[in-house]
Amino acid sequence: MPYKIERKKNGVVKRFTGVLTYEDVLKSEQEVSAHPDYTTLHYVISDYIGAVYIGISDNQQADINALRICGHRVNPRIKYAFVLKDPGVRVQIKDAVASGVMLHAAKIFDTYEQAAAWVGL
Repeated sequence: MPYKIERKKNGVVKRFTGVLTYEDVLKSEQEVSAHPDYTTLHYVISDYIGAVYIGISDNQQADINALRICGHRVNPRIKYAFVLKDPGVRVQIKDAVASGVMLHAAKIFDTYEQAAAWVGL
């Protein structure tokens, strides 16, 4: 499995490794949103630093956006922090935030430490 989900107090850290596919990212989103503690989460950090991920198509992004829109209705407090270097993936995430599709607070970071500080760890 190219990712590991670490449950922490008030949040989740998803660490991705190896070569990622859209299915990997979607499955990780589904696991987080389907977990019974989702309603109490304050943050989700998605750390892509150890992974090779070329991004996703517009149709695939729509599937992930749908999960997040439903998730916002259940828990609007969650902050989403993304740790990554790939410029193409950065643009995809920035576009999702700018378009208003990503309803939760979201920000991109260069390091895990920066993301952790932003979510209050």
